[in-house]
Amino acid sequence: MILSDKTIRAELEAGGIVIEPLAEDAVQPSSVDLHVDRFFRVFRNDTTPFIDPKEPQDDLTELVEVDEGKSFILHPGEFVLGSTRERVALGDDLVARLEGKSSLGRLGLLIHSSLPASEPVMLLDDGRLEPRPIGEIVRDRIRGSVVSFNPETFEVDYHEITGWFEGPPDRIFEVKLASGRRIRITAGHNLFTLDQDGKLAKTRTLELQPGTRIAIPRFVPDPPDSELRLDLLRIIPKDDYHRIMCTGPSVANAFVVHEPLIRRLFRDIGLKHFTYYRDRSRLPLSVAHGIPRLLESLGGDDRISIRQAKRGFPRFLKIDPDFVWLLGLYVAEGSRRETQFTISNTDQDILDRVEGTLGRLGIPMYRSPGAITGCSSLFSLLLSWLGTGEGAHAKRIPPIVFGWPYARMQEFLDGLVDGDGSRDAQRTSVWTCSDGLVADLLLLAERLGRRAGTSKRHRHGSDLWQVYLPLREHKLLTAVPLPDRLLVEIREQAGLSQVAASKLGGYRHASDLCNLENRTGRDAIRLATLRRLRTAYSRRPDCPASLSRLDRLVDGHLLWDSVVDVEDTGSVEPIFDLEVRPSGRKIENFLAGHGGVFASNTAGFVDAGFDGHLTLELSNVANLPIAIYPGMKIGQISFLRMSSPAEHPYGSDATGSKYQGQRGPTPSRYYLNFRDDE
Repeated sequence: MILSDKTIRAELEAGGIVIEPLAEDAVQPSSVDLHVDRFFRVFRNDTTPFIDPKEPQDDLTELVEVDEGKSFILHPGEFVLGSTRERVALGDDLVARLEGKSSLGRLGLLIHSSLPASEPVMLLDDGRLEPRPIGEIVRDRIRGSVVSFNPETFEVDYHEITGWFEGPPDRIFEVKLASGRRIRITAGHNLFTLDQDGKLAKTRTLELQPGTRIAIPRFVPDPPDSELRLDLLRIIPKDDYHRIMCTGPSVANAFVVHEPLIRRLFRDIGLKHFTYYRDRSRLPLSVAHGIPRLLESLGGDDRISIRQAKRGFPRFLKIDPDFVWLLGLYVAEGSRRETQFTISNTDQDILDRVEGTLGRLGIPMYRSPGAITGCSSLFSLLLSWLGTGEGAHAKRIPPIVFGWPYARMQEFLDGLVDGDGSRDAQRTSVWTCSDGLVADLLLLAERLGRRAGTSKRHRHGSDLWQVYLPLREHKLLTAVPLPDRLLVEIREQAGLSQVAASKLGGYRHASDLCNLENRTGRDAIRLATLRRLRTAYSRRPDCPASLSRLDRLVDGHLLWDSVVDVEDTGSVEPIFDLEVRPSGRKIENFLAGHGGVFASNTAGFVDAGFDGHLTLELSNVANLPIAIYPGMKIGQISFLRMSSPAEHPYGSDATGSKYQGQRGPTPSRYYLNFRDDE
């Protein structure tokens, strides 16, 4: 729950929140304005060859103090550390978010970066897993879960959204990966890679280089309680209510129990012929919605149909293998009109299966040598409601498919491949001219735990994609960012020389292992090689402690895709972000983008119990330098109350807090993580 101005003032008076100094007009309806101090840390790019997070970074930055009446000039593309003028302290039952002032964001000065509104995020909401635009999730404050990985174990699972952020317009870049995946993000947003110690590292968009390997899921587990029936009432859009009828014994009973109400509802919408509808036990869906408990009571003998249609479907359709396969086949080779749909194929065995499936659904049809046409306005509408897309260039996988269990998704893929794909001893492929379907297929592969890539060629004036899923691991996405220092650390903990370790690992020449440990001519290593080394070192009587970091690289749920290009789209759009920090756990990532890429959430987060000045990460994404004046309003901090006080608040001995009591812009103390591990 976000605290209001009244509650903020009460907490300030009681000491649950401390902000010193507190400006007279700082308290806003749901936040407090903070100001920038006169101290900044600039990076010494000219004297530092590279950043080593394992070592103290005292020489990486230089502290600059701005004289009174002067300003600090931040040039385009530069990144510096600033600080709030105010000291902020929180009680053990409050957390806070620091967000930049939107008016400054419009000038190009940002302390927050994220995704544009249209970028899809895999969301689990009310039992349904599907890609949803991040702008929709944020604006509607949807309280669902997103697909995220645990940064400690690299396990992919579903984690609760704990906050939503909407920011001012920012320039949008597109990061393109070798597999065909891509994501649109801002210049300062972070994607995930590995450092040389095998630890997770965040890399900003503009720091990405061709060949940088970033995290994508190896697989996405089935959501809990996958629904294996399709509720028609849940997918019918309100705009089509007037076209849909409810029929059957439940409707007949409603006419008896609620006749006065039904007559009034008829009059309200200008519907005549009450007797006609009553005698046939039929009600328009727009009327049925107004009758208490009618829709919930629809049973197996009731039907949902189109006006004037003689046939209909029960409210719930069983999601069985034939129905799922048919849906995949339609996405590959189907078309629809208002009253009918057609599935084309020259394989008569496939058409036989289509005919049998439509027959079990009670759909009239006629068959030609190369196609079957189903005569059902309702099923034609159903295909549209599910989101299969209209026309070959706009075909999509229905979002509902992503929430089905593994077996059903595989059957859907089988239908796609039977329609417009191929299988051989090396791989399964699907061909399409729909860019959206390419993204969906890459996501589907992640749900199935299959590696997938794409290739594209231009044919007959349009682009044609091949999405391929190799059957063998070594064909695609097998490289991991080379953790050379981790390999050295494990070998030394095992008490082995390079020669002895090479023999234990089955190498013919010690130079092979030496080249890995010295990072000679490479920046990546194959998973198979990591498995080989892990097996060798695990045979030692005293198993090296650092082997656990190697375990998560080998057995964790992450793969590593290569950056091909980072392109400035030229677009400037409002930005959105999600906070993923359930129960205080630092998950702080979510699956987003075209085909599924893990993105970091970057909003400033202040833990319960924190006390100190807040360090600001300041970026200039404008084309001109920006003057920053000490004392100007730089951001606003909002407060959220936790479900219970933190058992180990920030600053306590159990948390290992590295920034408690900080004053001024504080450089990274990440190197302390390595000392903690030791």
